[in-house]
Formats: sequence, structure tokens, C-alpha cells
Amino acid sequence: MLFNKLKNKDDKEKEHQTEKKHNLLQEKSLSSSDNLESSLFEDEDDNSKIKTGFSFKRRKTHKIIKELNRQRIKSLLFYTDISNVLRQLEFGIQPVKNIHLAKESEYIVWTYLEKPDHLEFELDNSTRHYFWSWIAEQKVDPSQIAVIAIDIQNLFHLTKKDWEYDYVTRRVKVFEDVKPTAIRWILMKNNQYLNRIQIYVKSNNLKLKIFQGEKGNVSNVLTEGRKK
Repeated sequence: MLFNKLKNKDDKEKEHQTEKKHNLLQEKSLSSSDNLESSLFEDEDDNSKIKTGFSFKRRKTHKIIKELNRQRIKSLLFYTDISNVLRQLEFGIQPVKNIHLAKESEYIVWTYLEKPDHLEFELDNSTRHYFWSWIAEQKVDPSQIAVIAIDIQNLFHLTKKDWEYDYVTRRVKVFEDVKPTAIRWILMKNNQYLNRIQIYVKSNNLKLKIFQGEKGNVSNVLTEGRKK
């Protein structure tokens, strides 16, 4: 099964998702290029290479970061159901085996990148062709998609285990929880969770950006809110 729902209750089965619709999160409507991350998402120091310092430990991870620098990768991308984001902001992004739910709570697992013992992250220059094929097969409503960008340098400092890189899928594999402070930005369309996520980010002083897309336009919600 490619798409499932973790529940701390067993009286309901997974509801069918609505069929795929075109929206701002898809490749063509976001940008004329395949790169999701436009200048709107970039920080002032984005042109600098990811620095890890010299160490004999985690050699595999150092090698991966060297390759990411060569490809000028700015962020690693993770796709999830929008209903999962608040939990991920509290507990981080976790391999499925590490997710422990409170009573009457649920978590929707997208097995495209979420595995029992590890997480997979796409490069920000990915075409996302396979992701959209998976979304279509699972009949996921695109308005439920949240795109989470991970800061590579923060991820390096916040993790302890060696990463792996799959040269076929071009994904980075991480074998532990990814803390919320590794998150760089979140892109969403769904308004249902937007205000709750904004409030959580502000009240917990999380240093990340929230972007909302509507009809092909992407805006920095927190920044625009402060200007009003």
C-alpha cells in the first residue's frame, strides 16, 4: 500500500481522496523552470556553500554534502499532508516507526518519502515528475499538499547518523528524526490550517518562512502579515 493513515483508533477506514487537480503547487504554474525554489524563497547567504567543517566522522554525509554543493542545491524537499504539519512543527519529521500518537489523533503517512526506518528528501532541482505521478495514483487532493524545505546545513548539525544518497532516485536518506529547527520554509495552499500554523510558528519563535500560493502566485504570509 502506497498511501495510508496512522490512527490511534480503529473504527474508521481511510476515506478516498478527491481526484488530482491542477494548482499552484504543480511545476508549470509555479515557475517556467523545474526548480520550485525561486528567489522569493532564498536568503541573503544562499550563494555560500554548505559548510560542515573538517571531520573524520560521518564521511558519507560529508561526501553527500560535497555533491549537493556541486549541484548548487539550496534545500531538501519533503512532501506531506497539510494535516500533519502542526505535529511536525512540534515533534519534527519522523520515520514512521518513531511516530507515537495521542488518543484520538491521526497522522497520514505518504509512503512516497516516509519509510518505517528512514525519511527521504528530494533535491530542490528535482522535476518532481515521480511525485506528481504518485499523487495522481493515490488520488490525493493537491490542495492537501504541503511542501517543506529543509536547511541542509542545519540538518547536518542537528543529526548524528550518516546520511545516504540514492543516485537512481536522487534522494537523500536520513535515518533519524529531523527537528523542527531544520525547517527552512513551508509552502501550502490550504487555508484551513494556515492560521493555526502561523500562530504556532510565531508563538514558538520558529525561524522559518510560511508561503501560501493562490492562483499561481506565491506570497510570504508572515512577512505580509507584519506589514499590515
